[in-house]
Amino acid sequence: MHTPLGRRVGVLAAGSLVLSGLGLGGAFAADPQQNSTVVGSSAWYTQAYENFNTGGYLTPQQADVTGPQRAPYGTSSHRITIGESSAQTELYRTDAYDGVAVGDLTRLEYSELARTTLAGGADRQAAYLRLSVDNDGTDGTDSIDASLFFFPANNGTVVNGQWQSWDVANGTLNIDGDGGATTTLADYANAHPNAVLVNAPFDQTHDAGALALIAGGALGGPTDPQTNGEYFVDRVVVGNAGQDTLYDFGGGSEVNGGTTDLTVDPAHDQGWKHQAYDNVDYLTSDQALVDGPGVPPLGEGSLRFTLLSTENPDRVELFRTTQYDDTFVRDLRTLTFSTFARGNAGNVTPQQPAYLRLSVDNDGDGTMDNTLYFYPANNGAVQQATWQTWSAAGGLWNVDSDTGVAGAITLSDYVVAHPDAKIVVNGDAGFPNQPQGGVAFLVGGGGASQMNGSYYLDDITIGKVDAATGHTATSKRFDLEPTAPTLTIGDASVAEGNSGATLTFPVTLSRPVVRAVTAHYATGNDSAKAGDDYRATSGTLTIPAGSTTGTVSVPVVSDRVHEASETMHVSLTTPVGATVADGTGVGTILDDDTAVGLGLRQARHHRVRVVVSTSPVAAGAPVTVYRVLRSGAKQLLATNLDANGRLSVRLAGHYRPGTRVTMVAKVQTANGPYRSLRVHLTVR
Repeated sequence: MHTPLGRRVGVLAAGSLVLSGLGLGGAFAADPQQNSTVVGSSAWYTQAYENFNTGGYLTPQQADVTGPQRAPYGTSSHRITIGESSAQTELYRTDAYDGVAVGDLTRLEYSELARTTLAGGADRQAAYLRLSVDNDGTDGTDSIDASLFFFPANNGTVVNGQWQSWDVANGTLNIDGDGGATTTLADYANAHPNAVLVNAPFDQTHDAGALALIAGGALGGPTDPQTNGEYFVDRVVVGNAGQDTLYDFGGGSEVNGGTTDLTVDPAHDQGWKHQAYDNVDYLTSDQALVDGPGVPPLGEGSLRFTLLSTENPDRVELFRTTQYDDTFVRDLRTLTFSTFARGNAGNVTPQQPAYLRLSVDNDGDGTMDNTLYFYPANNGAVQQATWQTWSAAGGLWNVDSDTGVAGAITLSDYVVAHPDAKIVVNGDAGFPNQPQGGVAFLVGGGGASQMNGSYYLDDITIGKVDAATGHTATSKRFDLEPTAPTLTIGDASVAEGNSGATLTFPVTLSRPVVRAVTAHYATGNDSAKAGDDYRATSGTLTIPAGSTTGTVSVPVVSDRVHEASETMHVSLTTPVGATVADGTGVGTILDDDTAVGLGLRQARHHRVRVVVSTSPVAAGAPVTVYRVLRSGAKQLLATNLDANGRLSVRLAGHYRPGTRVTMVAKVQTANGPYRSLRVHLTVR
């Protein structure tokens, strides 16, 4: 079968951390050069004049503008406007390469867009490039012996209204105008080995940088009209003796569109897929979302890769996504991720962490031309069993294999060499159901330094500017987590008591985690009412890191009134670090009061029979019966209830007929004394 890894990498190198800004690049294939630079337009200046013998200098009709469309680099470009005069000549030029040998110009490229300013007007020819050359660069004079013109119309088909890129270094040049002899930079340098770019101003007040982008002046001849047109230029790339500089015109700015936080868990892959293979076959991935290890940089968990030489020494594990396919490498802004690596017990070889791979198409044909690797070991000291965060956008990358720090470049270097490079899907046509995607994190292929260990990945942030304008930068931050632990609150019950009680609700976390879990709780009424039967309570429950239990306490309001048992509830909401599986606990307040019933009945001989009952049954409890008088209560009887919590006895006293007696009974229980209601009887 097709080898899925393509280019295998050797033992991962160790290196020091070198940071460089994220940059972009030129239009045509070139080998990336270390220390390539991306700069603005500060070295360029505007100039305009009338292109005839008695013509003078003009006020330049030029400006930095946003766009048009999507500029070849950044958000903006430089606009040159030509009116009706064929003599109007507008130049955007630089002195930066004055004195440079023609033979040292290893790259020369620019991008342009031309369009008419007349409604229904004919197409305009593109802005052209001119080099002012002194063929005898060593003769001590600064005279112009030749002007080398690059006319896009002589090097391809100019299409108005769209950006086109032109390769001057490998194109056809005309000497001293459109009708002049043709040559190339290489041929001209061979014919004139001492030729240098020269600054030969017309007068002392007007500079004349040797490299100029020009519109107007009829230098292209009558078949190359440029009147009544707009000419936009951007992304000029100049290589001087192998050192490349990309000029970004326009000075446009980007705005921060914010970061979207996304959680990758077993139920939500957020566009990421797991994959594994060796040199022969695709394999079943051995990746898992787990808690920890330690305290991850984001959330509670991470993605774990495992490699064992006893199972398959050639295994490579990938975590990849297609959501950045077709993104210009130059549009990337943020690439950060965190790693943790440790060897298995008995493995003394330091283990290297997961690394990042970008599959890149340089020429727009949709196939992979290069693979860019960001190896943490080439960007700092890798620590064992420790979480580390890596910033790949400004770090060192290796092209196609691990050539160590000495052979590493920055993304800026790469995009200067390949300005239109895009991330490409890098799929396997023979296995279309296999995961694809040009952005991938890998473990494996590193020999002993990535074998017999566990490798963890978390907190991935990838940011880019929008494809339409390049104006707004947005990021996605991915938190890699196992299925979140769950919170469950149980029910509670307690006897009401006479001096206060507490309902204690147990809360359980399904598994311990490395950070504290919190949730809001609040009480709610059912048959029990806040204030009368319990005290309303709310707050935040915290289950400490490593623990799985907590409690919520609710005070009960006690009384001595016998009533039915009553219920209320506690609700858990807004959890942090967990989800709620069962968020309602029912609290039951058990009534433990004794109801004392008292009955008075007429007995013979003007006497009174007293009947006392209790609920619940207060078997054997002491009972006292009182007659209520104006002067106070008079004890009539003190005895004990029977085994059924009852008493029926005829009192000894005799009452005159017509006497109205009022009595009350008191029963002493384990929970305290309870009284009956006052009962009246008129003796007959």
